[in-house]
Amino acid sequence: MRRLLVRLLRETMGQSLAEFALLLMLVSLVAVATIQEFACSLNCTLEIATTILDKAQGKIPPGQLKKCSKKC
Repeated sequence: MRRLLVRLLRETMGQSLAEFALLLMLVSLVAVATIQEFACSLNCTLEIATTILDKAQGKIPPGQLKKCSKKC
């Protein structure tokens, strides 16, 4: 049993694969967070543009401009 434990501690064959998987997971989490922040900013920009267009067409009474409803 002791030999098995010593051998498992000394083996490094699967170690690089595990490190690669952890690194890949970290990069994907950062990418998802960045994409969500970008999507929220884009959504606010489009809401503001829509509000400006609606005001120009007379669909929104003066003084009632909407702001972005999302909290990014």
